[in-house]
Amino acid sequence: MRYLTKTIFLVLLLFSLQACGTTVHPGHRGVQWNPLTGGLTTQTLKSGFYWRAPWSQIYLYNVQWHSYTETIEALSSDHLPVVLKAVIVMRPIPDEVSFLAQDIGSEFYPRVVRPELLAAIRSAVSRYPMVTVLEHGSEIVSRVEALVVEKLKGRHLQVASVAMADIELAMVGLDAVERKQAKEQEKESQQFELITAEK
Repeated sequence: MRYLTKTIFLVLLLFSLQACGTTVHPGHRGVQWNPLTGGLTTQTLKSGFYWRAPWSQIYLYNVQWHSYTETIEALSSDHLPVVLKAVIVMRPIPDEVSFLAQDIGSEFYPRVVRPELLAAIRSAVSRYPMVTVLEHGSEIVSRVEALVVEKLKGRHLQVASVAMADIELAMVGLDAVERKQAKEQEKESQQFELITAEK
């Protein structure tokens, strides 16, 4: 009976000790939160096993490169819709995870990166007429990447690249452009006829 009690006690002790520790796996960083000592620590925990008090917590951040895809409709300079699929490859800066946790938190992509990416795409596309968006694709990508990198400076995030996976010109827009071009040609033709008639 004593042996069984000791065994149960040891098993319970091992489980409670295991619950007071957290493993930070490779490719991740940890930040410890302790309500008794003022909240989040400024030390970033690298991979390994860390003991912690039962009332404290270790938050884990994946610092590997991840890609995020967004489909967005933007307006060209002639106010016609262009649908783009953008891919951004980014990660938290490993040594700055504790500051990222304090300033932004784990929801950094939807809270900070996504709005900046969408704003940069809309800004870049609005510089070109719809019919020239495809031919200026590389310029648009470069501008978007430069804008996003600039806006994320000091936010503890690192951008590897931004790419456009797909650009679709709306059929309504293409029809409008064709009608506009047809009207311009008709106007030029009428002006030519007037000039010819005057001679």
